[in-house]
Amino acid sequence: MTRARALIKKQLAEVFAWLYRDMKKGTRRTGAALVLYGVLYAVMYTALGAMFYGMGMMLSPMIEAGYAWLYMALTGLVGLFMGVFGSVFNTYATLYNAKDNELMLSLPVPTRLILASRLTGVCAIGLLYELIVMIPTNIVYLIHAKPGVLGVIFTLIIPIVLSFIVLGLSCILGWVVALIASRLKGKSYITVILSLAFIVAYYAFYSRVIIAIKAIVENPGPVSEGVKIWAWPFRHMGLAAEGNALSMLIFTGTAFLLFGAVYLVLSRSFISIITTKRGEKKVVYSRGEAKTASPDSALLRREFKRFTSSPTYMLNCGLGIIMMPAAAAAMLIFNSNIREVLSLFAAEHKSAIPLVAAAVICFAATMNNITSPSISLEGKYFWIIQSLPLSLARVLFAKLKMHLILTYIPAIPLAAALIWLISPYMSSPLDALIVLLPSALLILFMALAGLCLNIRFHNFEWSSEAVPVKRSLSVTLSVFGGWLVVAGLTALYVLAGRFLPALAYAAIAAVILGAAAAIMLRYVASVESLD
Repeated sequence: MTRARALIKKQLAEVFAWLYRDMKKGTRRTGAALVLYGVLYAVMYTALGAMFYGMGMMLSPMIEAGYAWLYMALTGLVGLFMGVFGSVFNTYATLYNAKDNELMLSLPVPTRLILASRLTGVCAIGLLYELIVMIPTNIVYLIHAKPGVLGVIFTLIIPIVLSFIVLGLSCILGWVVALIASRLKGKSYITVILSLAFIVAYYAFYSRVIIAIKAIVENPGPVSEGVKIWAWPFRHMGLAAEGNALSMLIFTGTAFLLFGAVYLVLSRSFISIITTKRGEKKVVYSRGEAKTASPDSALLRREFKRFTSSPTYMLNCGLGIIMMPAAAAAMLIFNSNIREVLSLFAAEHKSAIPLVAAAVICFAATMNNITSPSISLEGKYFWIIQSLPLSLARVLFAKLKMHLILTYIPAIPLAAALIWLISPYMSSPLDALIVLLPSALLILFMALAGLCLNIRFHNFEWSSEAVPVKRSLSVTLSVFGGWLVVAGLTALYVLAGRFLPALAYAAIAAVILGAAAAIMLRYVASVESLD
């Protein structure tokens, strides 16, 4: 029992270390820093919760119509999707690809305890995401349904029980990915492809939620019949929230049965999956000429190999590589619909259309935050880089170059598609500069900002890549900071647009971004070492 408690404590401490531990100094954060971090994440959590509270209010007429159980079933399904979406990308990295797996297996600790502690970390992340949906929607339910004492108790317990279904489904997907990846060459790409397929399916589902909500509220009868047949555990979840003890027992038993089956399969395949390397090609030495390259080329090639070898890194920091060309293709396919919207917008704001196109590129570019964890990902081997007869700035510039290459190239088809779409509303060829110049400088600004943030908030003490990639301050500030910069520049134009032509504003924005980039470039060039 003591060993199990210690392993679980270690895993939970690792999952939430970004909040209370200063990884750069290896010490606990001060009280002020803890408060700052707590406030930052509380604001983000509250903002997302407010969105799902609004969804709950849209569904609340169902409660007054006598379909309270259906309300809980539907919000539970959304909570399930949110929890799986939030935890599934941690599952592979935390459960199967953790850097201390071999160390843990070498200890005199039963494998089942190691697996249980890993699952605790995955469950904690899944529950955190699931509660973003379940807390606000349950508040709506309690206000409108006014269940009895037993109903209130069950409503409070349901999110905990639901987290075991989230955990089970996350583990199934992670297990499938790990099983395939362990047996095939190019497992990083396989992981990325499968995960992207899941993202596409998730957002295809989510994009129809608002339309579905309206239809469900207007005619809940057919939906209730479908839930009874195809999602019967969630029907019992809804009935449990109304105070039905038998339904609570059925829902809880189903959740534990699913988790138990998943745990049984994992316990039998855990060691074989994390130790299997069948997909790796054996290296056979053959004589030949050694190829040489300049230090800068070698460093850049090294960065690309690091990026493409990590599914966690690619998925979380390089989504824009896929999304920008995909958005360009979608614009070409649905060009008639987009041009209808543009014609309505052009009636009063024709001169602003090139700036809107630039904002689209800028927002899409913020989906790439490749530099923000790039230094931390060096981990305990960073001393090797610092020992090379090269300046640290050259190493950092290699990371910067990779970010720029992987963002500028995918941005080209998006920019071309946008310019083609808005060409009827462009008064001169100079309008193309309004689209391209601020976008290009924003990409440079974001790459440098991520690098500077990681210089300041680097973390070399981690056992799972999910820590620097998903749970570091540099990544959080880079992602949300990028959105704020784009939103700020947009808001500034809304305020000043009546006094400035679009070309003049684009020039001002370019000067601001260029000046900030120049300052950060000088700072990166001056860095000589990292603690």
